[in-house]
Amino acid sequence: MGDWPGNAAAVDAAWMDAVLHRSGVLSTARVRKVTAANLGLGIGIMGEVSRLTIDYDRPEPGAPASVIAKFPTADPVNLGVARALFLYPREIAFYTRLATHAPIRTPRLLHAELDLADHSFALLLEDLRDATPGDQIAGLTPAQAEAAITALARLHGGFWGKVDAGDMTALFDFASDPYGMAVQAGYQGFLAPALGNFADCYSDYTKKTAEGLAPVAARVIKDLSSGVRSFVHGDYRADNLMFGPALGEDGVAAVDWQISGRGGPLYDVAYLICNSLPTAYRQQAEKALLQRYHDTLVRMGVDGFSFAECWQSYRLAVLCGLFVVVFTTGGMDLGNQRGLEMARAVARRVDAAVRELQVGDLLPA
Repeated sequence: MGDWPGNAAAVDAAWMDAVLHRSGVLSTARVRKVTAANLGLGIGIMGEVSRLTIDYDRPEPGAPASVIAKFPTADPVNLGVARALFLYPREIAFYTRLATHAPIRTPRLLHAELDLADHSFALLLEDLRDATPGDQIAGLTPAQAEAAITALARLHGGFWGKVDAGDMTALFDFASDPYGMAVQAGYQGFLAPALGNFADCYSDYTKKTAEGLAPVAARVIKDLSSGVRSFVHGDYRADNLMFGPALGEDGVAAVDWQISGRGGPLYDVAYLICNSLPTAYRQQAEKALLQRYHDTLVRMGVDGFSFAECWQSYRLAVLCGLFVVVFTTGGMDLGNQRGLEMARAVARRVDAAVRELQVGDLLPA
């Protein structure tokens, strides 16, 4: 591990003062005290997420009253998954290489450290505390869903067809064979516990589809990631979205870029619609939201991608949505009661989408 705190409790005034001066956030003021408050509450399943409140020796314009700090999870099972899937390096890469160029609002990067030897890291970000966070359990409102899908289309449209050239090639690739095999191995290991521990969340159709996906998971990931390509958030859901008029054109900011990389953009779309919308609203608005997404892409200059192709890619991405719910319900430490409630709500929503869209038909023969 590098020479930085391993968790929020270990952050002291001296370290915070040094990094904020080094990054140019502070000029004359000095940090006197740092107070940490964990914000996980079922949200930071794959890492520790905390708010650090900062006390200074004098006022200084622009000095943040608080920042968001992220560190590796202390849970050994979740940490093993994070390392296997390179989650922490992916988020550090996004914030240090791409965030300032992304056509979507994100928290400003204040400081980043990473040790690839053990994937230890420290990440300090702007605290968007005046914005309203989405609620994964309650689900997005129609206005939030429309804003989120528009912002997502602008993200994808901005990088459409550009991720396999130049500096972008250094970013994580969902189509890589090692990644596909790692997901397949993890999925196979978590499948039986997921279907057993959360049996009431999965219909017989979804159970059969999930079992059929196990031996071909890597191939399905490759298929989704090898068609039209853009930069993908990877975890674009209610708990990772902030809403408010101060957040720019779309009124949306996206956080938690641990699963980001180059791949099939419709994964983000299906993940948002099937995970973060109450099922009744998803059934009513699914095609309208997808049409809004497609129309935004077209306005941004994307061509050669019809709505029919968009719908078919969406259905395949709904099938891929089984990966996350199986990983989540099959073995991860969900942290607390909210994490458990969130997993149950998402599993039921994905089950309904898988069943209604009959995405088992897309399994390779």
